[in-house]
Amino acid sequence: MNITNEEQTSLWEGQFPDRKIPGTFEKLPGKCGAKLRDKDLKELGIERYCNKRSGMGTSHLDTGACKWHGGATKNHIKSASKEMVVRQFNELATIAEKLGDAAPIGPPEVEAFQLATKAKQWISIIETEMDKISHQLVTEDQAGIEHARAVIEIWERGVDRFQRFLEFSMKHDLHRRVVELEEQQASVIGAAFMSVILSQDMKLTESQIRIARNLFANSMNDLGDQLAPTWSASLRLNDDDIVDAELVED
Repeated sequence: MNITNEEQTSLWEGQFPDRKIPGTFEKLPGKCGAKLRDKDLKELGIERYCNKRSGMGTSHLDTGACKWHGGATKNHIKSASKEMVVRQFNELATIAEKLGDAAPIGPPEVEAFQLATKAKQWISIIETEMDKISHQLVTEDQAGIEHARAVIEIWERGVDRFQRFLEFSMKHDLHRRVVELEEQQASVIGAAFMSVILSQDMKLTESQIRIARNLFANSMNDLGDQLAPTWSASLRLNDDDIVDAELVED
């Protein structure tokens, strides 16, 4: 028979006033959702659904039925595993669609520095979150054993990876190589300019060439950072970012 949730609750409370009606009126997202096989529900003609977390007590948490409703059986584990793979693939496809086409890969030296910058930013984000829960960084389980929260482990991994970036940077002298790339670009611009003013078609005198060179040098100085490559700003190469090799463990 088709009755509402309120009617089910009223019917149940009339028979079992001291017991809460089990399950839910309908299947809910993120819940097991298996039909309950409670004899008291059956006698009242009520259909209810399991409200346990999907995959609770199984190897496929958040997918499929809980362990009390067949979730731990071999066939169900196999089915749930396939569902998890499909869901993860769809999530990755959605993320890839949002990201769009990947940006072209820049010079390896630049890419390495940008990865190091992101690693440093990631550490800062984690430390901000740690400050918010500083009083809860250690938890205690039912056996009374203290455990560090997962955020500490993530922070430690971030620090470890950032240190590796720094070691790699110093080993290959990436700072010098990136500066050389910037200087190379400036040299190309200068060479292009000089090829124009020295052209026979321009018919410039030595005095005019000298004036043009001075004007060009002044213009380059005025432009400053505007002439830097598009990737240069993200690196923020300055003395504070250069770590002495002695400060990094071998």
